[in-house]
Amino acid sequence: MIEREYRVPTDEDETCPYCGRPFRSKRYMTFHVGIDHAEKCSDVELEAFNEERDDEEYELFTFHFKAAISVFLAYFLFTFIYALVWSG
Repeated sequence: MIEREYRVPTDEDETCPYCGRPFRSKRYMTFHVGIDHAEKCSDVELEAFNEERDDEEYELFTFHFKAAISVFLAYFLFTFIYALVWSG
């Protein structure tokens, strides 16, 4: 196995309880434990992972929804302006 050296800021240092890998936040560590150590993690850690994953999916859905609305609004705005300028 290759040993890697990590440099993590010391203000928010979270460490994986299974492999000792450092993370910037507890959220990143929760994702790591739920994905890389799913067979070893406790039910509490698995539940925390599932909650974080659900939150992440909601945030991603919200971002996609806002992006789609922005694209449609820009399209209709330019179409409306084009119709006003070239119709007269």
